[in-house]
Amino acid sequence: MNKICRSETQLKNIERKIVNLKLKLLNSNFMFNKTNFDLDYLNLLNEYLFNDFYYDDELGLRKIDDIEKKFLNNYLNKIVYLCVNDPDNILEILKIIEEIWHYQPFIVGNTRTLLGFLSILNDSFNLNLYIDFDREIRRGEESFELGYIVNQNRLTKHK
Repeated sequence: MNKICRSETQLKNIERKIVNLKLKLLNSNFMFNKTNFDLDYLNLLNEYLFNDFYYDDELGLRKIDDIEKKFLNNYLNKIVYLCVNDPDNILEILKIIEEIWHYQPFIVGNTRTLLGFLSILNDSFNLNLYIDFDREIRRGEESFELGYIVNQNRLTKHK
């Protein structure tokens, strides 16, 4: 049950506005160890973004078995590896984030949690991305759709 008693439409609008504000302010407000970008880290990020709207039992990771957890952590390790060793390979980084999204690891907020994670990676590794949390990701002249993460279309590179 949601913490705020309003109509479903009002609740969704309020939630979206506050979570989008938290996303924009994320890197100045989200303070804890950034050295381990793993599933536990994503879980803390999800909690930070949505704890004003949902009770503890409505937040966090859905039931994930050990194999899924291993796959997800491997994906996260690969993203960090790419950010450190091949930061120009944005398309590959976005494809891996899309793969994580397919797992739907969280009870609520999968999309915005992963976009927030991308924002943190952007700042932590100087990826030089502009992230519009509703439409696109840009880097210089290159523009990338958010694909499945936002509009259910595959990630594609645009000129």
